[in-house]
Amino acid sequence: MNKNSEKHSILKNNKVNLALIGMSGAGKSYWSKKMKAKGYRWYNCDDMIAERLGPKLIGNGKTTLKLAQWMGQPFSEGYIKAEKIYLELEEAVVEQICYELENSVAINNPAVVDTTGSLIYLQKKLLHRLRALTKMVYLRLPEEKYDQLFENFINDPKPVIWKYKFNPLEGESLQNALRRCYKDLLAFRNERYSSLADNVLDYSFHHSPNRKVDEFLELTERNF
Repeated sequence: MNKNSEKHSILKNNKVNLALIGMSGAGKSYWSKKMKAKGYRWYNCDDMIAERLGPKLIGNGKTTLKLAQWMGQPFSEGYIKAEKIYLELEEAVVEQICYELENSVAINNPAVVDTTGSLIYLQKKLLHRLRALTKMVYLRLPEEKYDQLFENFINDPKPVIWKYKFNPLEGESLQNALRRCYKDLLAFRNERYSSLADNVLDYSFHHSPNRKVDEFLELTERNF
């Protein structure tokens, strides 16, 4: 077994636990659902955070929309407090996932952890713990897609942790600042995700309309 293999949880069926990482809208939930259909245990971090928030979430629609409405934009009243609460809950959720993975070594079914885009802000000790239990797969988003991703973010809001990356210029409209800073945030996170990843999948691969889940799994589990 090579050095990389030793740091991941190898199950009885020789499958490894996976953690999909990347920005909101990268396709993490899309692929996680397909893996669930293949027998993977699916940990959806946003759903787990929403469950802990409980009655604080209002409105209809999918979980990410309700979380986005609760959190607001970086210039919204109450955003800083909501950001802090979200990150605290994310820490608790990942702690729970790590505990369950550490105590499920006899389970044949591998797990897929559908992480949030803010995974990079977790405490280093907790990140290292998750990395020891999973193979991290980064669904990369190329720079030429940043404008499209911003439009997706506006039209289909998702909770975003900015962590002081929203910095409007003097005289700049909030909408222009949001667009500029969102693309800066994508570039910043691209480096952080890449440094964490055991495997980086290009956009052309994971966003291909004809890509099958078996092809996805074969590539992510290669060399393991």
